[in-house]
Amino acid sequence: MDDEPNLNFDIDALFEHLVNNLGHDLEDVKDWNFSLRSPDMSVLEQVAEDLDSEFGVLLQDNVEEEDDEGNPSIGDPLLMVIRRGALTVDEVKQISERMQSIAAERGLTYDGVDCYDPIDEEALFGWLGPDDAQWRLRHMTDSGLEEDADLPWSFLVAATTLGSMHQIAAELEAMGLDDRDEYDEPDEDGNYGICIFIQGRNNEMELSEATTSITDVAEAHGGELIGMQFYTREDVAEIFSIEDET
Repeated sequence: MDDEPNLNFDIDALFEHLVNNLGHDLEDVKDWNFSLRSPDMSVLEQVAEDLDSEFGVLLQDNVEEEDDEGNPSIGDPLLMVIRRGALTVDEVKQISERMQSIAAERGLTYDGVDCYDPIDEEALFGWLGPDDAQWRLRHMTDSGLEEDADLPWSFLVAATTLGSMHQIAAELEAMGLDDRDEYDEPDEDGNYGICIFIQGRNNEMELSEATTSITDVAEAHGGELIGMQFYTREDVAEIFSIEDET
């Protein structure tokens, strides 16, 4: 109805809805997401850089939208500015007003605020099993990533001995998978690791074939595929705190 408050902008109404309808406890931690849009990705990147020391920031280049009839299209790039905490009404209002000021100064569109239960970062950023990787790739497609678009793939293999790690590495080399890091110091479980980096694509069949090939090589020498992610070497080094050994 037209007289219903817009909870993305009416913060008093948002809190009332959370408490009265969803049973939100004001002491509970939430992820508060303030959204900014622009057709110019470089402007959003600069804003993200400016806010990175204070907030979590997440940029999305391809954002799928639907019109009133449910027809999909690709909208403007999106910057999500995230503050995690048990925020008060006044604190959310202060951040919202700041985002509106930034939008006015930079010529952006402010889409208001949403809040969610905190994201399980291990589930989001951790190594994915084959089924989860396929699901994540399908979700990327549904979110607007074009089919066969370039996409980095990284696979982590564990070996129980240094010798088996070298055997796995040699076979991967013979397969042309020469972009990888090898960890010749055992982890806390006594395993040795290999991280393989591939310039892949948004193609489920090709991902499945690569996963199967690497799994077969690992298991043939007593190792196992721990999982994969859609990350570059730099991403892996930063997110998983793995030092670049090249």
